[in-house]
Amino acid sequence: MKKSRILFKVLVVLIIAAALLIPSTFSWYNHNGSQTGDSMSYSRQKLPVSAGTVSMVTKKYKMDGNKLWYDTKGNKEYVGNAIDNTTSTVNASTVQYYGTTFTNTSTAPAYVNLYLKNFTNSPTVKIGTLQPSLTDKGLSSSVHLKNQNMVRVYCQFANANNWNDSSAKRYLVYKDKTGASHNIQITSAIDNTNDTGNILQGTATYYVDLPVNATEFYFATDGNNSGFNTSDNTVTQPWYRTKTITNIHSETGYYLTGVADDTTWNAQYATFNIPGGISVKTYFDTLTINKNQHAYVTLNQGTNYTGASATYAVTAGSNITVNGNTGYITTTNYSGSATITTTIKGSLGDQTTVTTAVSNPATLAGVPVALNVEVPGKTTNEDNEEVNGTAEIVWYVDNSATSSSVNFAGIYYTK
Repeated sequence: MKKSRILFKVLVVLIIAAALLIPSTFSWYNHNGSQTGDSMSYSRQKLPVSAGTVSMVTKKYKMDGNKLWYDTKGNKEYVGNAIDNTTSTVNASTVQYYGTTFTNTSTAPAYVNLYLKNFTNSPTVKIGTLQPSLTDKGLSSSVHLKNQNMVRVYCQFANANNWNDSSAKRYLVYKDKTGASHNIQITSAIDNTNDTGNILQGTATYYVDLPVNATEFYFATDGNNSGFNTSDNTVTQPWYRTKTITNIHSETGYYLTGVADDTTWNAQYATFNIPGGISVKTYFDTLTINKNQHAYVTLNQGTNYTGASATYAVTAGSNITVNGNTGYITTTNYSGSATITTTIKGSLGDQTTVTTAVSNPATLAGVPVALNVEVPGKTTNEDNEEVNGTAEIVWYVDNSATSSSVNFAGIYYTK
C-alpha cells in the first residue's frame, strides 16, 4: 500500500511538471494570424487571379424543422443562369432556400461571385448564406462608382514679356500617368471683386482644371503665334515655357516673374498661397438607394475636396429629396431618379460642380449573394481517376413582407 501511494504521488508530481512545461494555448483551427494579449492580428493575403473552368447548377431546397432537403420528385435543377426558366417568385412571409453548386474542370482554383438578376427592390427582403456562412444583408444603399475629378491650378502672367501680348495664347501642358502629353488653353479668369482677402493684389488671375491623373505640368505660350505648337506640345523658344512642376496643389498659385533662368532660359515663376483653392478628390458618380432607405452624397472638406464650401441641389428627378447643406438623400417611392449637383466654392469666388446620378429602381440589375467563393481545381484520387472540384453555396431569400412577393429573373456568376 505504501509503495502504491508513493508511486501515485510521484505520478501526480510528473503530471503537474509536464503541465507547467506545456504552453497554455490551443487552437480549434489554424489561424490566419496570431493572438497576443487582448488583440488579434491578421496577415492580409491577396487572392490569386481566378482561373478554372466552372459550370453552375442551382436547386431549390425545402426546410423541414432545422433540416434542409431536396425533393427529387417535386423539384428540379436549374442549369446555368436559368431559374424556373422565367421569373422566380418568393412569396410574402416566406424564406426560400437554394443550393448553387459550382463544378471546376480545371486544375487551377476559381473564385466566383454569385448574383441575382433583376431582383425586386424591397426594404422587406434579406439575402443570406448558410454555406459559406455570411451575415444577412438587406437591399440597402449601394455605391456603384466613386470618381476622381480634378485639381485647379491658379496662375498670373502680369510681369511676363510676350506672354501678355493681346493675341498671345497661354497653355498648361501636362503629362498623365501613362506619360502621354496634353495641353489645355488657359482662358478662365477669377473676378477679383470676390477676393476679399486681397490675396491676388488686384492682378489678373487665371485658373485651369487639371485631371487627377496628371503627374506634372508646365506653363507655355505661343507668344503671338511663334512659340508653342499645340499639335505636338513642343516649345520652339525656350523662354516661352516654364520648368516642369511636379508638386501639384490647388492651394498653390504661380506667377511669372518676367525673367528667364540662366541655364535653360525657361521663364521663371514664383508661388503664392491660395487658402481654399478648389480641388475635387473623390465624389459619388452614381448611387442606387432603396425605398425608405437613406444615403449621403456629402463630400467631406479636406478629404473629398478642398475649397470654402459645398452645397447640394436636385436639378431633376422625382420621389427623391436632398438636403442642400448636408447632402442627405431620402426617397419616398420606387422608380425615382434624380441628378444631384454638388457646387464647390473656393475662397476667391470661383466654383466648380460635379453631378451624382441617384435612382431607386423597381428592380435591381444585380444583387450579390456571395463573393470570392473558392471552387477548388480538379484532383486525382487514389484510383488515379480525375475528380472535378466542387463548391456549394447554400443561400436564401427572406421576404418578411406581409402581402407583397419579390421576384428575380435569373442567377449568374462572375469569376
